[in-house]
Amino acid sequence: MTVVVKIGGLPEILDLEHLWHDLECRSRGGFFVSWSWIGVWLANLPQGWPLRLIRAEKDGRIVGLGILAGGELKKICNVPYCATEHLHETGVRELDMVIEHNDFLLDASCETEVRSEMIRQWLKQVSRVSELSVPGTSLGEWLSDAIDLDEFGMQRSDMTMKSHAMDLEEVRRVGGDPVPLLDARTRAKIRRAKREYSSLGELCVETASSVVQGLEWFDSLEMLHQKRWIAKGEPGCFSNPRFVRFHRMMIARNHENGRALVMRVNVGSAALGYLYGFADRERFYLYQCGFDYDMVERNSMPGLVCHVLAMQALADKGLKMYDFMAGSSRYKSALSNIEESMTWTHFRSNSIRFCLIEHINPVLTQMRFHKRRLLMAFESIRARLTFLGTASETANQGV
Repeated sequence: MTVVVKIGGLPEILDLEHLWHDLECRSRGGFFVSWSWIGVWLANLPQGWPLRLIRAEKDGRIVGLGILAGGELKKICNVPYCATEHLHETGVRELDMVIEHNDFLLDASCETEVRSEMIRQWLKQVSRVSELSVPGTSLGEWLSDAIDLDEFGMQRSDMTMKSHAMDLEEVRRVGGDPVPLLDARTRAKIRRAKREYSSLGELCVETASSVVQGLEWFDSLEMLHQKRWIAKGEPGCFSNPRFVRFHRMMIARNHENGRALVMRVNVGSAALGYLYGFADRERFYLYQCGFDYDMVERNSMPGLVCHVLAMQALADKGLKMYDFMAGSSRYKSALSNIEESMTWTHFRSNSIRFCLIEHINPVLTQMRFHKRRLLMAFESIRARLTFLGTASETANQGV
């Protein structure tokens, strides 16, 4: 039987949840396409945000689901030139949480066939939407051969970031401690830091045992995280109230099912750090963390120590992967033995508008740069004239 794909409005949220859970039981999809993530995402979108459901059926059974969210119009000189639509995000920075391992939710028995047909039907509607976005996919070859873009008058661009992880099965094979799997420099740093912290008390890891405790620890994580980033002159992700609200709801909804984890690493009775992430299909996705950098003066490496101890604890629980997720931070590569990649894909119509924008944007960027320079120069001249005028008036009063 052929795959039939339909795109339309969202059903009532309880009906959608039922459809999603039913397909999730037959899917190999990861945490970020589970209802645990999608349900919280939908609950935190502004009321009335444009959303569509893409669904695929085969033999009368649902085999594919996805949420398409309309994004803001792209503008140049305040003139709209491009409508957008996104898979499982809005494209609006203030609204979106980082999503990785993204995909349609697919029946495991026919993933490739259904995924291809769903994207084909989505691309067919490009007359209404000029740019389609698929953020954070872990399949580097996603649709590279399955879709003939010329058939739809489309072009594709990819942005790929490295992603790092630690193989916890390998950790178990070497006795439960990940340190021997790391390079010599990192091993030395961790051992020195552990000796320093151990002089203050025993190092141990706890996992929040209730929703209330998880939320309390999440608040403590926020304080440590913000302290660190504000000291660097950055606002920190917790400065966005939507981020805080989203993840507090995530913990409240998903602590009991074991998918939302908040861990605390202790030195004696004092907290060295907190780690927050998601456990799904024997994989832990590290999402956020906060550490106390002031506990010791020498060899202060709270992040390295906390991650290593968290790896040990999760390996003991039988998880197979500690996923740092995408990013170029040095600690991610230093603490991992697996390198993957995440790809952010954009499909655009072959429109003269995009060709013009590609030529206009560099010119506008230069104009904005020179405008700022001129404004700074005028401000400097004004301040100088004000100073000279004040000095002259003071001199005249003195005479």
